[in-house]
Amino acid sequence: MSEPSLFDYIGDISYNKKYLYSEDTKKNYSVFMVNRGLGQHIDTIMLANEMNKRPDTPELMHHDFLFYAVDAKKRYGKWAKADDTDTEVVEYVKSTYGVNQRIALDYIKLMDRSELEKLAEEAKNKGGKTK
Repeated sequence: MSEPSLFDYIGDISYNKKYLYSEDTKKNYSVFMVNRGLGQHIDTIMLANEMNKRPDTPELMHHDFLFYAVDAKKRYGKWAKADDTDTEVVEYVKSTYGVNQRIALDYIKLMDRSELEKLAEEAKNKGGKTK
């Protein structure tokens, strides 16, 4: 059998219940990513949070707690992803208005396309030597 992947471990904890964790297969087990994966579902988020509160828990104990505490059922859903806003535009807004990433994303939501294009043009023509 091949080495279990991160998603194999999450599936094993969630619904397969075959106990994949062993001394030979533990190198692919990531406490952070398993917590993140289980944190995506309403019925497992509190268990993942309990493990987040205890970062010094050994991997085996982490796996065993989740393996035996999580009810066996198929969980559907996509992982949360980062906003797909153009990073260059975000940087223009941050530098122009002197705000952080979160506030720049809020500003972008309030601007229309022509304002963003004007802002990008101003940022490109902002002083300095051109190539």
